[in-house]
Amino acid sequence: MESLQVRTGQICLNILDDGGESRGIFKFNPNDLGSAQKVFMFQAELEEKEKEYEAKIPECKTPEDKIKLLNEICDYFEQVIDECFGEGSSQILFGGAKTLSMFDDFINGILPYYEKASEERVAKYAPKKKRK
Repeated sequence: MESLQVRTGQICLNILDDGGESRGIFKFNPNDLGSAQKVFMFQAELEEKEKEYEAKIPECKTPEDKIKLLNEICDYFEQVIDECFGEGSSQILFGGAKTLSMFDDFINGILPYYEKASEERVAKYAPKKKRK
């Protein structure tokens, strides 16, 4: 039987916990336009949610209120990541941890892949300049 391999540009990263143990493989495709759009929207939303969190912190009367607010924001972003990259992705990425900084680490870790794919797409399909 003959076969055909279609290269989609999928990236597979081994996600390690703080102790260096593998938590699993995280897969994403920076060449996929739908995925790219979701990632750039996620980045903007993360910045907005961080501002929202900072604005609501003074309203929190107790440390428990602050923890509850942070937990709500983390749950929200874990849900967004699972919707964008597939169910269970947030568990592979973060395990049971819940900090806002982990989402910054995540987006800063994958953005270079999406930016490079975007640059390559533009270069490939941009009109060539004519020589005089």
